[in-house]
Amino acid sequence: MGKGTQGMRTARRDYSEEAGDFRRLCRFMVEQRDYVRARSTWCLGRIVDWKYGLYPSKTAVGGFCEKNASLWFDGFDELAGVAISEDGDEGFAIITAPGYRFLYEEMLQWVLGHWGGRGPHPSTEIAVLQTVEAAVLERHGFKRESTFYTQHFDLTAEPAPRFPLPPGFTIVDMATHPDYLAQRLLRDDAFQDRREVSTEELRREIELHDHTHDGPIYHAPTDLCVMAPSGRLVAGCEALIDARNAEADIERVCTASDYRRRGLARAVIEECLARLRNMGLERAHITGYSPGAIALYRSLGAAAESQAFGYSR
Repeated sequence: MGKGTQGMRTARRDYSEEAGDFRRLCRFMVEQRDYVRARSTWCLGRIVDWKYGLYPSKTAVGGFCEKNASLWFDGFDELAGVAISEDGDEGFAIITAPGYRFLYEEMLQWVLGHWGGRGPHPSTEIAVLQTVEAAVLERHGFKRESTFYTQHFDLTAEPAPRFPLPPGFTIVDMATHPDYLAQRLLRDDAFQDRREVSTEELRREIELHDHTHDGPIYHAPTDLCVMAPSGRLVAGCEALIDARNAEADIERVCTASDYRRRGLARAVIEECLARLRNMGLERAHITGYSPGAIALYRSLGAAAESQAFGYSR
């Protein structure tokens, strides 16, 4: 385990499954929920997805998790921070524990020294409150490239009127209608603009997709799709749930390319919010990066909005 260099006794080591680091990171996200929400763009769902979401960039590398996270510990052997790469590329995140923001520069230098060769433009995200971290990034040649927003919903408040689905359209969930093949076709179209996918490619995608359902927070009743009158799944979203904090993040919002601008994404998100409310959850969050997504999510009546920035060098 490498020693820290900032004076206070700290130590660094690579992520280890055998040492229970996945549980350690999840526990940190749950226990430090308020701090992590305010001073990073990560959450429990994102950590779980990092491990269980087997996308092609991950399966191409053996030992993905071990190669893409590094942990810092304080003198009491408690987690002080983590540097993590979501996709194994030049993008990274640095998350510090309360009181350990001073480690950010040391951690950034480690990332640039060890992961800097992954691409010409290392990139990261920080929340609006991370002014100290922004100054460190700028000293190391990073510039702000983008701004994005998260909407925060108070599920204890009276819900706004729902947007109606067009006649013949219905909302199904993966608990009662587990058609993961049709959902995979929808996501290929919506996220990758792929309308023709071979049987072999689909088989492989479904194998990887099924792995996400083994994660500790997957909840099929809030993995939702809009079904067209033809039976095709044409829009969807999924809630990643932090039950101990009574909240969820709504992710994987998508609409098939030939069904856009009909209010389908809005309707399925509103259904997801309603189901989370009925489960007794108190908060929900949804992040928009593109102008269209930001506008849609703002129109849903969130109680608050937070801002974050993308930086690259």
